[in-house]
Amino acid sequence: MILITRPRKKSLEFQKRLEKFKINSEIQELSKFKISKRQVSLFDSVILITSPRTLDYLVKTKTLESCKKNKFIVIGKKTTQHLKKLGCKKILISAKDSADLINKSKSIISERSEVQFLSSNVYNKELVRSLKKMKYKITLIKVYETIKVKKLKKSVIKNLKNNKFSTAVFFSKFSFKVFLNLCKMEKISKSCLKHIQYICVSQRVGEFAEKTGYNVHYAANPSEQAVFDLLRNLKLR
Repeated sequence: MILITRPRKKSLEFQKRLEKFKINSEIQELSKFKISKRQVSLFDSVILITSPRTLDYLVKTKTLESCKKNKFIVIGKKTTQHLKKLGCKKILISAKDSADLINKSKSIISERSEVQFLSSNVYNKELVRSLKKMKYKITLIKVYETIKVKKLKKSVIKNLKNNKFSTAVFFSKFSFKVFLNLCKMEKISKSCLKHIQYICVSQRVGEFAEKTGYNVHYAANPSEQAVFDLLRNLKLR
């Protein structure tokens, strides 16, 4: 059985894809999101977006109209496509991950540029440090909150203790850490957890767990399709 740890809507979509290949799964949300209601002034700067939740904020607060003339740097193909559909056409960079964004920024964005990072309370600090080293003026603006769940579902605890999960899928480092902490709280043994194969969307998500002995696999590229392809390949072995 596969443990899916994405937010519920995304998890249900992923679960339906697995069902087509007769792969059983269970969903365990590990975080929830609270979109800010306050409007912010997005002055004439480059706007950095790394999450689709930021687009939810722009739409919900009607901030979108005031920033259509801004230039954007974006992580994620789907997020970029959605942003364009919303009418924001000035995409300077569309990157597959943070490393790709940093590499592309070197030749596209000039030093001392003002960059407003629309983020959560949980964000990629390594990315911000790298951009600051490149002499960009980074302003962090929290537009949504990431809230970790307080406990695992009883059925998930039972299945973990009985070694029912062969694989667990993670799309964020935050979720992976929350999962391991909740397992510790529920006294789920490390031997049970090390029985599981952990599929991560990128090395950044699972590297910390791999270093402590967990069986971690990485998608060929940071996309849902690549995660799905890796999962299928592992199941077919």
